[in-house]
Amino acid sequence: MSALLPIINHLIQQNPEQQHALSQFAGKILRVNFAGLRIQGCITEEGFLESSKAEPDTELSFRTGAIQKLLQGRQPGVGDLSVSGDLMLGMSLLPVFGSLRYYANDDLARLFGDTAAGSLSSRAEQIGQTVRQIGLSLAEQIGEFSHEPESPVIDAETLEAWMDEVDRLRDDVARLNARLDRLERDIWID
Repeated sequence: MSALLPIINHLIQQNPEQQHALSQFAGKILRVNFAGLRIQGCITEEGFLESSKAEPDTELSFRTGAIQKLLQGRQPGVGDLSVSGDLMLGMSLLPVFGSLRYYANDDLARLFGDTAAGSLSSRAEQIGQTVRQIGLSLAEQIGEFSHEPESPVIDAETLEAWMDEVDRLRDDVARLNARLDRLERDIWID
């Protein structure tokens, strides 16, 4: 999703140390999967990402548990992500991207001046806390809902087993229909 690259690059620009660290990986192509979004880009010599459709050198995929932990202000653990492709590259990029922080005050000060930025920043922080609490509550509710036995949310294994069972039932019904057809023909012939 190349529309997100300018946002990621703005975030990188706000973190010069991480930008410098990324520049060390110039020419490498990275794909990140997070919360249903896919971001892919080639790392430039300046440490930014530019759109690339080439096969990624490494791919970082964050599971849903990572989202819940981020909303709680905690760091995702090893079980919350997977790295494919060049593992050394992926493991080297993880801490760089994990260290990126958004500094809203910088953008607010640029748009509205320092005084207004302070006031807006404190209000935005309060709103952010509220949104974070709402997001955490929703994530917890979805997590609880998915663990209930009558929950319609199923995992891939359960879905695959169900589809296999449906295929078996369909084949059984077809065989039964064939037997009934033969039985009906035999009855009419005798």
